[in-house]
Amino acid sequence: MNNFTDNTYKRVEQIIVYNNMNIKSFEDRISVSNNSIGTAIRRKASFKSNVLNKILNAFPEINPTWLLTGKGTMFLNSDNTIVNEPTLNYETNKFKRQLKENLLHLLNNDKDIKQALMILSKTTRE
Repeated sequence: MNNFTDNTYKRVEQIIVYNNMNIKSFEDRISVSNNSIGTAIRRKASFKSNVLNKILNAFPEINPTWLLTGKGTMFLNSDNTIVNEPTLNYETNKFKRQLKENLLHLLNNDKDIKQALMILSKTTRE
């Protein structure tokens, strides 16, 4: 008889620790209800497939075999099907785009800034 013990909760805890997250931020990132992950970890309970799918979607670098069975390594490597995107460049570009959008919003909606820019524009033309 097979004495299978589901230790998925331990691996989920490892993902949280590795990413320097707390349980609340992890729950937010994978879009599950508050305290559902924390409760499962405390109870050493199994996770439903929809929660595991959410984890794998939020953390595509995680090896699904490892998450489900504990076999292999935590992360997929170049031999697997995951695409190793330059996440730092993506995050930097996302930040820059958001910064530009915020600055444009401020420039268009702040009367004091508009006035200062008009004055500056006039003085540079002269």
